Amino acid sequence: MQTGLIQAIKEGDQDFEFYPTTQQIIEVINQDIHHLEENKHTKNFHYSILDVGAGNGNFFKILESLNPEEKDERGYVKDRYSFTKYAIEKSSILINSLDADIYIIGTDFHQQSLIDKKVDIIFCNPPYSEFESWAKKIITEANCSYIYLVIPERWEKNKELQEIIKRRKIEYKVLGNFDFLEADRPARAKVDIIRFDLAYISYHNNDPKSDPFEIWFDSFFKIDAMEGKYYSEYEEGKSKKEKIQDEIVKGQNLIDRLEELYRKDMDKLLNNYKALESLDYSIFKELGVNIPNLKEGLKLKIKGIKNLYWQELFDHLNTITDRLTKNSREKLLKKLTKNTNIDFTADNAYAIVLWAIKNANFYFDEQLKEIYLWMSCSENVKNYKSNSKFIEDGWRFNCELREGKYTHYVLDYRLVFKCYSTFNGYSCDLKNGLNINVHEKINDIITIAKNLGFTVNESTMNYLWKPGKENIFTFGNDSEEFMRVRIYKNGNIHCKFNQKFMKKLNIEAGRLNGWIKSPVEAAEEMEIDLIEVEELYKTNIQIPLKDVKLLI
Repeated sequence: MQTGLIQAIKEGDQDFEFYPTTQQIIEVINQDIHHLEENKHTKNFHYSILDVGAGNGNFFKILESLNPEEKDERGYVKDRYSFTKYAIEKSSILINSLDADIYIIGTDFHQQSLIDKKVDIIFCNPPYSEFESWAKKIITEANCSYIYLVIPERWEKNKELQEIIKRRKIEYKVLGNFDFLEADRPARAKVDIIRFDLAYISYHNNDPKSDPFEIWFDSFFKIDAMEGKYYSEYEEGKSKKEKIQDEIVKGQNLIDRLEELYRKDMDKLLNNYKALESLDYSIFKELGVNIPNLKEGLKLKIKGIKNLYWQELFDHLNTITDRLTKNSREKLLKKLTKNTNIDFTADNAYAIVLWAIKNANFYFDEQLKEIYLWMSCSENVKNYKSNSKFIEDGWRFNCELREGKYTHYVLDYRLVFKCYSTFNGYSCDLKNGLNINVHEKINDIITIAKNLGFTVNESTMNYLWKPGKENIFTFGNDSEEFMRVRIYKNGNIHCKFNQKFMKKLNIEAGRLNGWIKSPVEAAEEMEIDLIEVEELYKTNIQIPLKDVKLLI
């Protein structure tokens, strides 16, 4: 870990006890993963991994460096190990330093449940003064195939830990013994690296007594019920969502209020199940209820409550999502909603929003390049000054543009696009007379314009569309003209854009694609005055991480 980062977490009173995971330790784990796969008939080259107490994400960085991309003699990528990365980390400073592709699924480890966080591997190098409680919780609740723990060598003498391992019927193997005498933070601690194998249980045993949810349920609830009928899953749907929305007061901190409501709902649910302990088994028999059904019902209800509150938060992230094109928005929301089995706490929510900002900033740049490429065709482009290429074969030229092979060009401010369908399609495909796909593409251009500082006043939905009819879009309080659009039945879309917008778009596309390295180079290649380029250079939106709480 960098010295500056260590100093920052000390000054921020977030210097929680830790010993950095060394390269040597990670190499042993990486070799073991490869060894496990070699013994299987079907190999898995992609792993989802949860690092509990992830620090600055160094475990993932080293693991990836140990599994570089390799190509065969034909240039094709060979089977390689890749990773979906999840983390639990308490320090907000360290969370800020994590790469954007690491998904935070919890902050305070002791407030998280691992039961419903299904991954392939859980890794943890816990604070050694608390290693017993961390190891017990992970081994009890882990919903994964393998656990890798780095813990003091005295772990085998801990009776409670051994009892949990026995109860879950877990096989384990000590992979090595290490110290930290040569680490960034030298220490005399001697540790074992242990792999706990839960994959063996699920494949060979399938005993419900080893299931983490079963263990938690049986220890938390003392209910005696007979065999009986299965009852329906938890469904409150829209009415429950509306109740939550009614409880949210305008001007109140959204995340804090959602956490409060979430806690009330979760406590009510668990207390209702606790109340069942006082009922006689004959009541359950009359109702046709049994323990397996109760367990499954509770599992579904917990999942339902979590999904409900996370979705409510995601619905309020319009400050971010309104800046995304259709494709980018779908990608981001898909990642967000895929991981809603996270406990809804204020710290977790802010960590998720921080992750969303990091990834949104990436999408802001990528979507500009994507839309720029879509706008590019041979009739619309003009070469950079130094780009002497000219291809007379228009068909080949267009192919190279679409594939991104033809580079170092600018777009004119008068453009013609081609869409497969404009005014035809089923009634459900048409909005205001125009095919929905055309609406989306033009509105994507408007989104890019807004991210470049042009507050366009209209969307395509503000107009009725007829073949050949011109519609004018404006921006700003003075309603300056942004673009004129005519769309025809043959699929042609004719646009005349604001020239300053096109200069900005060309400069930013050149910068993000790596075609230009500086304002001076942009001025020379695009033949624009340097003073004007300096005003327009590097203006695509980026949301500062410090603004997390202002976005909600």
